[in-house]
Amino acid sequence: MNNEAFLDAWIDDIRAVTGRLFGATTYSRLLGDLATSVGVTRRPSTTTIHRAVARAQSLARYEGQASDPGSAVDPRAMRRALEPVMREAMQQIAAVARPPTNITGPAEAQAHDASATSVRLQMAEAELTDALARLSRSENENAALRREAAVANARAEVAEAQIPHLLERILGAIDDSAGALADVSRKLSATESFLKLRNDAVRTQMSAEADALKSRVKYLQERIDQLLLDNDQYRRALANRNTGS
Repeated sequence: MNNEAFLDAWIDDIRAVTGRLFGATTYSRLLGDLATSVGVTRRPSTTTIHRAVARAQSLARYEGQASDPGSAVDPRAMRRALEPVMREAMQQIAAVARPPTNITGPAEAQAHDASATSVRLQMAEAELTDALARLSRSENENAALRREAAVANARAEVAEAQIPHLLERILGAIDDSAGALADVSRKLSATESFLKLRNDAVRTQMSAEADALKSRVKYLQERIDQLLLDNDQYRRALANRNTGS
């Protein structure tokens, strides 16, 4: 069995007993303690332990999801479901196997009890170390959140201080725009008045010219009528003269 398979099985066994996952540092310390107490000679690298912990966490998330009723049975999922029963059974076995305090057994039994006690102390220390690490991470996250909140409050205060100036600038721009619009309106009104006067003058001039043209046409028409009458009289006079001769 290679180190990866050993770590997967070992982490899974610890999880079955304790009901939780630890960090890579905790597992590395446990391996070092087990090497001296029970003769475990495997010493996987920190990177390998980190990868094994990541696989266990991914497996825990996968097992937490709802499974398809029609899918195949997963042995690991079944083991997770039996973990509470296994832990309770292990506690009962440990309670039954633990000798009374007033009975002194052989040296091997005492050594075994000492080893078991050492392992339990190591597990308790590992849990305490893991809890302290989580507490430290939580404090660091809270400190980061407080820093972000302080930055956000500072930005809000700066923005709040700038709002009156921005409003003043906006109102000034509105006043300037209103003045410019008033100037444009006055200029347009003056232009309209000028164009109206010019239009009236042109209309009056055109009306006078039209009246003059009408009078001229009337005069010319009367002149043409007079010429036609004179021409007719002259023609008659010539006709009478020719008849008399």
